[in-house]
Amino acid sequence: MFFLDKTSQDPWFNLAAEEYLLRQTDMDVFMLWENAPCLVIGKHQNPVMEINASCLIDEKIPVIRRISGGGTVFHGPGNLNFSFITTSSDQEDKINFQGFTKPILDYLNSKGVQAEMTGISNLTVNGLKFSGNAAHVFKNRSIHHGTLLFDADLKAVDRCLRKVDSSIQTKAVQSIRAQITNLKPYFTDYMTFDVFRNELKEFICNDFAINEEVALNASQRIETQKLALNKYKTLDWNFGYSPSYQLYRNFEINGRETKISISVNKGLISTVTIENLNNNSFMHELQEKLVGKPHNPEAVQKLIKEISDESTLELTQSKSILYQLF
Repeated sequence: MFFLDKTSQDPWFNLAAEEYLLRQTDMDVFMLWENAPCLVIGKHQNPVMEINASCLIDEKIPVIRRISGGGTVFHGPGNLNFSFITTSSDQEDKINFQGFTKPILDYLNSKGVQAEMTGISNLTVNGLKFSGNAAHVFKNRSIHHGTLLFDADLKAVDRCLRKVDSSIQTKAVQSIRAQITNLKPYFTDYMTFDVFRNELKEFICNDFAINEEVALNASQRIETQKLALNKYKTLDWNFGYSPSYQLYRNFEINGRETKISISVNKGLISTVTIENLNNNSFMHELQEKLVGKPHNPEAVQKLIKEISDESTLELTQSKSILYQLF
């Protein structure tokens, strides 16, 4: 196994690099890496169900779907990601959360942080989650990866992740919300992010007898960039891959209660029903033109703006309606 030095903080490139290394190489690698702020959803999740509308629409935090299952996680400053990409002839050994997280727990316990595995794949301290883990198998290759909240902005995490929302009906995998914590306060001695990263790297490399570092060569970087552009940056992958779902909302417009029902299949809006339209020309046109449009903030916001420009709808109203569609 090699340690792969991946210095990029480009989240699309970094997630694409994992898939490229898994599918296009036979190298066994261990990586520690960081991302610029983004929300990473599991392969079988629905971002509309997982992420608050304000983060989708106003903050424009990138939403990126990964190839592994599991729940939604927040990447950004203070969060360290780890990945193991390995080859195995043993079918039962391809998914091995305990084996790949053990050295992380051993390191933390050696520093006085009483961490443990809870459930199938979560890492916790004092019952609070600091690491979510996921895996993906491709032929005889597998990837195990996870997050390590060291000194992340937990308020941003809480602000962006949607609580359980019964107004969305779907078979998509839903994240199990848990109370989270940073690791930094649990170290008995003062610890910086860089020292934590370097010490963890050394500990894991010793544990797996890793003594050689590699990096993506020019050709591999080009192929990874192509994968990032053609898959991980596309709305078809990040939103359109979601399982079919129905969204229901009740809200008030012009003093009248309104109900909206939207069905989405393969990322496209298939049906829209808006009750109590009366003579509201904007809502009539919205109901008609939403059908066939992609159900993502970029496409819907563009449509609402086009209709608003032709009506007397105020900006605050159009923003309020946009929120209700997610």
